[in-house]
Amino acid sequence: MREQYASWLKSSHRSAALCNDCHTPNGLVPKYFTKALNGYNHSVAFTTGRYPDVIQITERNHRVANQACMKCHEQITSGIRAARHSSDQTLSCIACHRGVGHAQ
Repeated sequence: MREQYASWLKSSHRSAALCNDCHTPNGLVPKYFTKALNGYNHSVAFTTGRYPDVIQITERNHRVANQACMKCHEQITSGIRAARHSSDQTLSCIACHRGVGHAQ
């Protein structure tokens, strides 16, 4: 995580958000469930030595981070979401803003 932390230090979000602000959902139970699940998965990966050299976000954690983007930037994203014709179209913030939370 050194690389991710170092890139966050260079990002625009370093003064506005900490790791948990973007990588855990709101609410006590969802937050600690996510922390427990991720902790378990990390411990299995490090114990078995089966993890990629380049950290990859899971689909679930991508959704959590994306929801955090939508919540913090609700004034901007509400207009974008309203312009979508279908409510089941999923917006992916990092599709366009890949290096925002972690400067590349």
